[in-house]
Amino acid sequence: MLTVFYVAMAILALGVLIIVHEWGHYIVAKLCNMRVDRFAIGFGPALFSKVSGETTFQVGAIPLGGYVQIAGLNPDDEGIAADDPRSYPNRPAWQRFLTIAAGPVVNYVFAVAVFFLINFFAGVPGTMVQKLIPGQPAEAAGLQAGDVITRINGHAVGMIDEVRPRIAGSGGQPLEIQVRRGSELKTVVVKPAQNPAGGFSIGIQMSVSPDRERLGLGAAAKLAAIEPWRLTVAQVAALTNMITGRHKAKMDDFVSIIGITQMIAQQLGQRFVEGLELAAKISALLGFFNLLPLPALDGGRLVFLSIEVITRRRVNHRIEQIVHMVGMVILLGLMLLLVAKDVKRLLGF
Repeated sequence: MLTVFYVAMAILALGVLIIVHEWGHYIVAKLCNMRVDRFAIGFGPALFSKVSGETTFQVGAIPLGGYVQIAGLNPDDEGIAADDPRSYPNRPAWQRFLTIAAGPVVNYVFAVAVFFLINFFAGVPGTMVQKLIPGQPAEAAGLQAGDVITRINGHAVGMIDEVRPRIAGSGGQPLEIQVRRGSELKTVVVKPAQNPAGGFSIGIQMSVSPDRERLGLGAAAKLAAIEPWRLTVAQVAALTNMITGRHKAKMDDFVSIIGITQMIAQQLGQRFVEGLELAAKISALLGFFNLLPLPALDGGRLVFLSIEVITRRRVNHRIEQIVHMVGMVILLGLMLLLVAKDVKRLLGF
């Protein structure tokens, strides 16, 4: 019963992320005086619909995303007068650019907001000393396995990504490391040793602490703003490695919406805050993915708009639409392959 509950919560979380993304397009389109005919979550036949003003809000039978139907965005839209000042093609290029970019941007903003709430109210996971390497500076200084590192030279640190650079970039200067050992705070001074490959280390293996440390308002906001950027940089690096052949892409590297739902449900089942944290990460990655300059994605549309702004000539709308249609077919095909893979895995085949 709990499993069903967590799966339902995961589906709800993904629904919220889709709504957030589409709301970004919707609100900016309205602010730019464009007519929005439909705001849909899911595709296919409508399970629920409600007309509010000039917009139909609906939930589709196929839960694979959503869309905002702006009048004139697609050349095949019927009932759109060529001279309608509120249709998408007749709005200034900068307004069209902002409308398309708003979805991914709002996903990033939403991720920052959720990260901030987690950092401030629940805290961030600390860095725990998992193992000491014999004969290295940490052991000599008195650090112990199980110590949770809280400060280095007076600077509050939480995650491993904050601890490691401070040690590696110490230049070999002594570090004053504050740790939480049980219910006590202790401070030790460690002089890092130089690694043969460059940089410095103190001879510890680190892991994520099961406990979280709440941050102050400023620190929580700063870390929340940085985290989506870290995720984006990591994804850019991963894609670069795939393109250059450093990492050979495999189907197992990717998951469908079913796999994502399962991941969120598992995290929620272990700890609610970690499930919420994963949802925030997915929101940031959803923003990044949609900004990729690929047909059918927001980034692909932004490429055509950028060409228009630079050349001051509009790309043939029909050609652009064909490009996006081809991209959509390819994208849906990949999504179906991933769904089939994840269903097969769940069924144990």
